[in-house]
Amino acid sequence: MPEQLSLRTLNRTLLLRQRLNERVDMPAADLIRHLVAVQAQEPNWPYVGLWSRLSDFRPDELSELLEDRTILRATTIRRTVHLTDAQDYRWLYPTVRPALHAEAERLLPLLAPGEKGKLMIEKVAA
Repeated sequence: MPEQLSLRTLNRTLLLRQRLNERVDMPAADLIRHLVAVQAQEPNWPYVGLWSRLSDFRPDELSELLEDRTILRATTIRRTVHLTDAQDYRWLYPTVRPALHAEAERLLPLLAPGEKGKLMIEKVAA
C-alpha cells in the first residue's frame, strides 16, 4: 500500500506550488501563468500577492502587463475577480460564463431602465 502523505507534507507542497515558501526570481507574467490566476478582488491585492512571491517584483511591471493586456483583470474562478494571462482567459471565461449570465438574468429586473440596456449590451458582447 502506498505511503500516505502527512498533513505537513501536503501543506508544504501547496506552499511550494503557490510559490509562497520563498520568493522566486521570475517575471510577474510567468508567475501569473504558473498560478493560472491571482486574486484581484481589490486593486492592490495582486501587487501584494506578487510582492510576496517574487524576489525583485516592481509594481510598474504589473501595471505595464495590465496596460498592454498581456494580463487581464476579470471575473474567472469562483465568479471572483482575478488576474490571468490573456491566453488563459480564453479557456477560463467559458467555465464561469453560465453562472455570470444566470446572475445577470436574476439582477436584470432590479435594474433601472437605463442600466438594463447596458447590462444587455455587455451580455451580448460576452
